Amino acid sequence: MCALPKRTWLRGWLRGWMLVCLWAGLFAPFGLRADSELPYTYTTRQLEVAFNHQGALISALACFPDCQSAGASRVRLAGQVIVQPLTAGTGELRARWSAKSRFDQTHQILTLESPRGATLDWRIPLEGYLISLTASGMEGLQMISPLSFRPAPAAGFGNWLEQVRYVVIDDNGAANYSLRDEDINTLDSGGSSAPVWAGFRNRYWALLATAGGSAAIAADVSGASDQASISVKPIVASGEWQLYLGPLEPRVLNKTEAGLSGLMWSGLWFWLRWICFGLFYLLDFIHRLVPAWGLAIMLLSVSVNLLMRPLSRIADRLQQQVHEIESRLAPHIAKIKREHRGEAQASKITDLFREHGVHPLYSLKSLAGIAVVIPVFIGAFDMLAENIHLQHAAFAWIEDLSRPDGVWKLPWTIPFFGSSLNLLPLIMSVLSIWASVLHQPVALDASLRRRQSGNMLLLAAAFFVLFYTFPAGMVLYWTTNNLISVAKSLRQHYHRGRQTDEGSS
Repeated sequence: MCALPKRTWLRGWLRGWMLVCLWAGLFAPFGLRADSELPYTYTTRQLEVAFNHQGALISALACFPDCQSAGASRVRLAGQVIVQPLTAGTGELRARWSAKSRFDQTHQILTLESPRGATLDWRIPLEGYLISLTASGMEGLQMISPLSFRPAPAAGFGNWLEQVRYVVIDDNGAANYSLRDEDINTLDSGGSSAPVWAGFRNRYWALLATAGGSAAIAADVSGASDQASISVKPIVASGEWQLYLGPLEPRVLNKTEAGLSGLMWSGLWFWLRWICFGLFYLLDFIHRLVPAWGLAIMLLSVSVNLLMRPLSRIADRLQQQVHEIESRLAPHIAKIKREHRGEAQASKITDLFREHGVHPLYSLKSLAGIAVVIPVFIGAFDMLAENIHLQHAAFAWIEDLSRPDGVWKLPWTIPFFGSSLNLLPLIMSVLSIWASVLHQPVALDASLRRRQSGNMLLLAAAFFVLFYTFPAGMVLYWTTNNLISVAKSLRQHYHRGRQTDEGSS
């Protein structure tokens, strides 16, 4: 008689556990963890975010293009609170909020309610990087830049690229503020040009927030370096917030919101930014035809040289005119400098210029070539430095085009140059020296040729120091450019030799 109640009790116990497991299985796809000791975690194609019991974002993983792709770029924010809602009552931060999870066709939704009635409604997109927050009883957001968001220090000039900056975006574009170099107490543009977005950025990723309109911004960097934070509060009461945690990629930013594209190369003048965008889309087009990013960068350098050929010809012609003038005047100027000093020397040189019909500033013509090359060089430099597509992209012996090629780890650290042997800058310098040796303008005499060769060797040394610790993608572009210069010089030597042979025959 006693066995039946025991079996009934056991059957009920098993049925209860089955219901618990079924409940957990139903809610698992929505990302809400059933265990009360775990945060609420949500996973999408591009994001994995976790919230604590009071609605603060405590960890995040963002991937580009998505977390399932091999070799995808990733940034992980963890180790502390990342985004803290600023509620009206401090007691609510210690209280345990009730939570429920649901989803619609486009978002996973986490709703939390405090014992005092404040609510937070987080909406995590199934596709993309724009997280929405609808809140009541909230004053603003505080974002903290965690150490995991900050890149490791790099050697030499490569450290220019590896930093985190405050970002304030208004209707006119973006303004960047360094976390390391400036002591910023407040960032408030005031008036009609109040900021729209505010937050942090590093080389490839951004963490930004907006109140859906104008926002007064306060930035505090007076504390420890790992506690740099920015508070975003609305000028006009707003319960709608948006948080962008995603890559610095032009198409992704434009798809999210057009104003965010101001993040790209925002430290440059507008016309230089146009060059960057043009080179970015040209590189993207080439990569669609050639799947290897390294080869695409080399073809980009070739393409830019071809597109600039008409301007380069004008610059070469002006440079040739300068060489001819220098060669004609050099003996006379040398004689004047030997025989005269001070004002007499200057007067004689002026008379010489007048006699030959040469303007005293004739040498500025040679700057035309630099005026053509430098803007494109700056555009390629910045475009390749912030191109997230190059992160983890391998080519030849280069494991990552977004880092120095580091072909061999040195047993010691060389000040400024770091602890690895980078082969690509050496190849770049050898090609540059070769090009300088081959470049022998016929209009110059022997002494002027030696002087010009010496200047080109000094320039090659300067570029070696500048580029040694830069990412391999940037060095590869300039190495290809030097290879093109060598090819041009060899071609000129070949045609000059043929003309000499034909003249002698």
